[in-house]
Amino acid sequence: MRWLRVVAVAGLLAGGLGSVPARGYFTNGAMAVYRVGAATRDITPTTVTNLGGFGLGDGSVLPGAVVGRGSTAAPGKDRIQVRALVVDDGTTAVAIADVETQGMFAAYKGGAYGLSDITAQVAADRAGLRADRIIVAADHTHSGPDTIGAWGFVPGSYMRAIKDATVAAIEEAYDRRVEARLDVGGSEARGLVYNQNCTEALNQKPTPDYTGPAACNVPDQDLMDARVRVLQARAVADGSVIATLVSYAAHATLGGGDGINGDWPQFLSDALAAKYGGVGVAMEGAVGRVQPCRPECAHTRALEPDLGTGDRKTVYTDALMRHVADGLAHRQQVWGPVNAAQAFIQEPIVSPTVLALFAGGDKIGAELRRSNASPWLTGNVVGTVVSSIGIGNVLVSGFPGEAYPNISLGVGGAVEHVTESIPLGLANDQLGYLIAPTEAYPQVAAEVPVNDNSIFNVSPAIGDHVMCTSIALAGRMGYNATVPARCAGYAALGR
Repeated sequence: MRWLRVVAVAGLLAGGLGSVPARGYFTNGAMAVYRVGAATRDITPTTVTNLGGFGLGDGSVLPGAVVGRGSTAAPGKDRIQVRALVVDDGTTAVAIADVETQGMFAAYKGGAYGLSDITAQVAADRAGLRADRIIVAADHTHSGPDTIGAWGFVPGSYMRAIKDATVAAIEEAYDRRVEARLDVGGSEARGLVYNQNCTEALNQKPTPDYTGPAACNVPDQDLMDARVRVLQARAVADGSVIATLVSYAAHATLGGGDGINGDWPQFLSDALAAKYGGVGVAMEGAVGRVQPCRPECAHTRALEPDLGTGDRKTVYTDALMRHVADGLAHRQQVWGPVNAAQAFIQEPIVSPTVLALFAGGDKIGAELRRSNASPWLTGNVVGTVVSSIGIGNVLVSGFPGEAYPNISLGVGGAVEHVTESIPLGLANDQLGYLIAPTEAYPQVAAEVPVNDNSIFNVSPAIGDHVMCTSIALAGRMGYNATVPARCAGYAALGR
């Protein structure tokens, strides 16, 4: 097929492109055509493995009666994978990959197997795919390997295997690019999650414990980003699905899998591949303080009437698939150039728990294995990466931790003329909870007996810092954005 490079003209702008960047992109007649590839690699451990997410430590020091050691599991019927997608407009290629583990750091002590090492290796192997145009995230499964260290960690050999598999999946996706059409859509799924900071968290069974008015601990903390966002690529040649990427904000604490598993993102990814073909890539969105119904929520059963029947894995996956189908039923074509931008930011560590786990977690079997070398840690100042990808009228924002929904909603509300703003949590790093807005922190901290968000939070300001940086990166890529007043202190970020 003959490829034709075109530049957006006034007629196209009048047709709805708005302020989407007008650098050249490729088209085949009236249909925007990209080159898209996808691939997977299995990373299921072969032995009993420390799992991440519940309890603390490996059981060697901390008594179970106090906190409970982290869980362990052996491989079972479920298989965890790396899933990768590459999109190329003929000028710029970008990659998005998901690793089904609890979380991964940008860089590690003891080995070059961090997310920054992965992106650097891909860039060295494939000249057309730069490191700053790659987002690699974890699915945050609490039934998957502890690649953080707070629950005993995993062998270095397994970390190297994850790196090799992730590099291989991204590179294969790049090598398998074919001409494809992209479509994007979304569906609101508020009935599948609950807000950990609100009284609705008390009502996770058919008979509510609390029958009074709904209340949250701070103003606007009742905000939920419960949108199922769907990006699907179909081959121009035969219409077959190459990949279906979904972003949804629910902690990967559903359970219901067999052995080591990737929780609901893995279950959904497998279901996407089975129904549509190609590669399914389900990823975490703004996951901070958002928990899944397991499988029922008393306060939302009227919205999702089937949640109370059947096993949680099947019921929850089926419910998500209904919303994926709804999103695709209202799909819109993706068109416009591909772009990407990253910014390195620094934030002082305020949390005494995080500082203690960095400095002496090894004494209690809970050492955070994140690199303590510059630029990732300088004194008590942590450095991290905020990432953005633009695919025409679709904006993808990578947040380096468990972002509060205020962050994704803030980015989506600030950037103009975007059909879908897709958030990806735990992207290119994992710095715990990214609480936002900053003024919410005292109230979140007051809930510490029942809520660990403030304990595993680097700084009260990091959520706003990440949001403002993401908005700045969208501006760098050419999107119009209205910068919130709270971002004044971060005006130079992302430039």
